[in-house]
Amino acid sequence: MNFILLYNLTKGVDFLKQFIFEKSNRILLSFYFILAITSIISIFLAEYNNGVTPKLFIKQIIFYGISFTIIYFMQKVSIQTYEKISILFFIFIVCILAILLISPENIAPTVNGAKSWFNFKIFTVQPSEFAKVASVGIISFLIIQNHFNKSSDIIKLLEISIILLIPFILIMKENDLGNGLYFIFLFLVLAFLVSSRSKTFFIIYTIVVSFVGLILTSALYFPTVLNLIGIKTYQLKRLLAWFNPEEFQYNYAYQITNALNEIKSGGLTGNFSKNAVYIDEQFNDFILSVIAKNFGFIGVSFFILIYFLFLLKIIFIARKCQHGNFSYYFILLTVFNFAFSFIINSYSSTGLIPVIGVSMPFISYGGSSLIANTLLFGIIIKINNTIYNEQLADEQYFDTEYEYEETEY
Repeated sequence: MNFILLYNLTKGVDFLKQFIFEKSNRILLSFYFILAITSIISIFLAEYNNGVTPKLFIKQIIFYGISFTIIYFMQKVSIQTYEKISILFFIFIVCILAILLISPENIAPTVNGAKSWFNFKIFTVQPSEFAKVASVGIISFLIIQNHFNKSSDIIKLLEISIILLIPFILIMKENDLGNGLYFIFLFLVLAFLVSSRSKTFFIIYTIVVSFVGLILTSALYFPTVLNLIGIKTYQLKRLLAWFNPEEFQYNYAYQITNALNEIKSGGLTGNFSKNAVYIDEQFNDFILSVIAKNFGFIGVSFFILIYFLFLLKIIFIARKCQHGNFSYYFILLTVFNFAFSFIINSYSSTGLIPVIGVSMPFISYGGSSLIANTLLFGIIIKINNTIYNEQLADEQYFDTEYEYEETEY
């Protein structure tokens, strides 16, 4: 029995080594491990800078261990299978979102005004993170259908709207504005991708920009109007605090004011001194401020460059895909997913936009966000492996044909 166990363990280790060091995986996994190390160090420093005994980084190490295991086992499943189960996964996640809303407070407590989490004591789960993954899958599946490609722009956008509205409404009911905004921007990206006429998405973009302008104007001059259309008072205050942080520096702009002060204290090369005041959720919503404070302008610039190259590498994989197939659209929407969250988190941390509360993919603390993004990343690795193996098989086939022709000659 011990011999069999040892044999299986040795075999598993060999498979793991082969997976990590396989030529097609090296670059992607290198980026993954760099982001993992960055995340763990940043979370450690976020607690250390705040004068708290660092503990969360240990949980993040565990989350990364689980995530890497998920990536490994995801390679056993074909892309066609992921394509087929995308609808079922979407329906499952929508049901979970609905259950969350009707769950009692002891299972799904309201935290900071948002009912976004299942709390199972040992661990918590945020379904809205997985709703983003499910939406990427089902939309990628929808776009490649024959009936969709033959439809007019209006019908295409109507179908997409119906799908995206379901998780959007449920997530907004949870009072999770950050993840709710994701679906609005996803729709805008899809309007650009699927519209056959430039006039269609131009009209949509004009309407959206006009609406945003109206919201900002109303916040400054007619704030009561925003309350009437469903915007909460605290959300309005956050918006006003973004316009005038000095006026709200002791309440609604307190976090961002202190985060910006710590970024400034980092200077060019950074420092590892304690924060002047405690910054809540710095390991999540303000994680970029941790990197900027401790490693300075040079460090944060290098980190942004690494993240950009990571996204660029994924885009290069999309270029290898057959244009218009499931993998092609899945990769494009995944890049949007990562880029959207990265930009929103970074801009919130630096005061370029109001604080919204979106995790930075692979960097911010949290198991739900990390595992959800890992599901997307795992499928991308599978797509990359599939393309690599197909190209390798083609090369071997042509080499065999060439050798055969030489022999015949």
